[in-house]
Amino acid sequence: MKKKLLALTIMGFATLSLFGCGKKNEEPTTEATTEAITTEEVVDDTHEGTYNELTGEWSPDYVSKRPVAVMINNLQEALPSSSTKKADIIYECMVEGGITRIMPIFSNYEGLEKIGSVRSARHYYINIANEYDAIYVHYGQSAPAEEVLNKGVINNINGLTYEAGFYRDSSRVAPHNAYTTSEKILKGIEDFGYHTEYDETHEKVLSFNEEEKDLENGETANTIHVNFSNYSKPYFVYNEETKLYDRYEYNAPQIDDQEEEDNNVLNFKNVIIQISSYSCINPKNDLQELVQVGEGKGYYCTNGKTIPITWNKSAANAKTKYYTEDGNELLLNPGKTWISIIGSGDNAGVAFE
Repeated sequence: MKKKLLALTIMGFATLSLFGCGKKNEEPTTEATTEAITTEEVVDDTHEGTYNELTGEWSPDYVSKRPVAVMINNLQEALPSSSTKKADIIYECMVEGGITRIMPIFSNYEGLEKIGSVRSARHYYINIANEYDAIYVHYGQSAPAEEVLNKGVINNINGLTYEAGFYRDSSRVAPHNAYTTSEKILKGIEDFGYHTEYDETHEKVLSFNEEEKDLENGETANTIHVNFSNYSKPYFVYNEETKLYDRYEYNAPQIDDQEEEDNNVLNFKNVIIQISSYSCINPKNDLQELVQVGEGKGYYCTNGKTIPITWNKSAANAKTKYYTEDGNELLLNPGKTWISIIGSGDNAGVAFE
């Protein structure tokens, strides 16, 4: 297969800072273009059931409410994770030392007996969770995240201040052993008095096609290699039978240990690679800053094809929007989405096969 390597150091649009510094060493915390997708989006009110704005799907059993976003460990020694396959959207960003953490966003977070392992907050993940008006679940926080949390900008459930919301799994070694459950999250929402309904100012982030469409002018993307750093090089492999991308981490399928063995691999209809920039703001522990406001480039992948896209976030409290090269808003295929936000430094890149 012909492999196409795309240099990302020349791709930034806006004022993007240099890639971060340091080796693998986590930040100490306080915790112990295509016509197929550029047509106008239409939401058909003849459907039965309720529309899920996180997936673009209709279901008679779905109840619209504020989602929950959970900070999940992604180190090799912490895998497999629990209940991540139930998420509608998963974000992956780099943190210290070139490692990544993921943030699954759940529209339906009931009936989950084990979610995790849960780790500490980072300030740019708080900003992402806020775009979805999500309730943010984490165990501890970095210093910049603590500064943001102290301003009360997001409804959150923190294991350092609300121990009832979490438990420790004795089969795991700290700090990879903190977990939560649906019951504990729902109790936390009740105890803190968080509202679960969207308010009248709520606006969705992603937009979807009414029905699935192929990228007619897309290039081949049967395998998507996503490099965050020398340490973190996950990839996605397109499954022609399921028409979904299977996620691989550390050269193995990334699985959910709460699912049956024949259906436990994390898989997605849509993969978005958003190209931005990270910079080191604390050389002692390689704490990172991520440029989130501005504009830049990226790629959208679905059904084994990819097209170039752009992204724009006009202000800190604005939504991140994605566009095709002709300037129309990107419409995703209905289904689950993985969003990787990578840097533009020498060790970052994306390649398609």
